[in-house]
Amino acid sequence: MNTTNSSSNRAYHITVVFLLFSGLLLATLNFVSASKTRPTENSRSLATATNAQSIPVVSRSHFQPPSTQRSNSPAPFSWGPVESSDYKAYIANLRKLSFPEELIRELIVADVDKLYASREEPLRWKIAPHDASLSERRKQPTVEDIEKLMQLRDLQIEKQSVLEQLLGVHVPREILRTPNSRNYEGYEYAINQLPPEKREAVQRLQEDEFLNDDMNQTRYHGYGSREEVKEYRALNDKHAAALQQILTTEEYERYIMNSTPPGTEMARRVIGMEPTDEETLEMWRLTHELWKEEGGVYGRWHAEPRTSEQIATANEKFNTDLKTALGDERYLDYQMAVSDTGQQLRNFAARYDLPRDTLAEAFALQTEIDKAVKVRSATPAQGDELPPEILHVQKLQQQLQSTLGADLYNSWNSGRKLSYDLQP
Repeated sequence: MNTTNSSSNRAYHITVVFLLFSGLLLATLNFVSASKTRPTENSRSLATATNAQSIPVVSRSHFQPPSTQRSNSPAPFSWGPVESSDYKAYIANLRKLSFPEELIRELIVADVDKLYASREEPLRWKIAPHDASLSERRKQPTVEDIEKLMQLRDLQIEKQSVLEQLLGVHVPREILRTPNSRNYEGYEYAINQLPPEKREAVQRLQEDEFLNDDMNQTRYHGYGSREEVKEYRALNDKHAAALQQILTTEEYERYIMNSTPPGTEMARRVIGMEPTDEETLEMWRLTHELWKEEGGVYGRWHAEPRTSEQIATANEKFNTDLKTALGDERYLDYQMAVSDTGQQLRNFAARYDLPRDTLAEAFALQTEIDKAVKVRSATPAQGDELPPEILHVQKLQQQLQSTLGADLYNSWNSGRKLSYDLQP
């Protein structure tokens, strides 16, 4: 068999099919774009397309009936048999013409979006332009603003229900964004990691939390006061309990990890460690506990006061527990991932193909050197003799040079551009 001819035949057939489909689609679009007017009375009613008792009656006000004007040249395609005042009949006609389901969905979604646009727009939060005055850009939402957003969310859920009944499939919607700054993309990602049948319920609960939190901040003229934080904790306790009624324990843990600041920050810090799913979940449990011990309240860092001693004790316990959970080898990987020194040394070891034992020893020595230098910088010089702190650093540097070898030691220090002042 001639491989070249076979490939050419396949390419030819694909090209023919593509051109035929493109021609049909182009004819359709040309016919629609040639329409001159869109009467508002001859409209497609959703009452005849869906269950009128479960959704509102809306009309497709921009529906255009087939043109009756004659043309000198025969039209290659007639849109008349496709159009219908009944949405479901209209969709069925599109399917008879073998329109792809994705295209039908896009057409119907765009159509219904236009119907709802005039109702949604007055309810949206108006973002100040970039060249507005500082007072305008820092404008705080009022109670009325939050109430409008609540109505907007209800309207978007209504529209989603209309689309799902028309198309017969779940139609996801973007998560509601409110005036307060949040990692909305993180919440959307977390929701999309859940089982499909649980996503809508969780999204509604999460949007409720956004709106209630915004209302809470509006009433207290901002966030951070003792009373506001107390209300914020109560609000999120209720939110967490509602989520746990829907999600399994592990689903809930992963959802909070993927959506809240301590989880997203942990994910950023351990880049390079490449933890397994089990390791990630174990690290998250300990990280979340540390977050709370340091005064964090749900998504807010240090929302409640803690002393430096309390924070130091919490961090010491965290590191001990994490080392026990991960084991020595993986704990070393964690330490290198979350520190600048570790990241630099890991790259250095990869470049020069250093053995694992050498990397571990070099990291321990360099970490101790960095700590000792910080102590030295805070200790005033006394006399001409070298103080114990400097002697200790010099001893550590000699050990690091012995571990790496003279050439690699010089290359390492040169690459980091270190300049320790060890003079008394």
